[in-house]
Amino acid sequence: MVFRDASAMADDRLELRLAQESSAIRQEIAALKAEMATHGDVESFRREMAAGFSRVERQVADSRVDMIKWSFLFWTGQCFVIIGFLLVFLRNH
Repeated sequence: MVFRDASAMADDRLELRLAQESSAIRQEIAALKAEMATHGDVESFRREMAAGFSRVERQVADSRVDMIKWSFLFWTGQCFVIIGFLLVFLRNH
């Protein structure tokens, strides 16, 4: 009988403590939601990220164009060198 009473009392205290803690957590979450809603931080962060991504896209596109240009110049130069060697060797034979 004493054990049941002590167990019931401990259960009641645990439930009360759990209710208090969950209430405190809910209040903190509500406060954070309200703070995030009032601040435009999320929206400004999104705008900054979009601007940053567009800069990166432009840089990648520019570097890609440069790579294609220099690659074309390299392969054209290699073709001329090979043709020059072939002409030199064919004239000597």
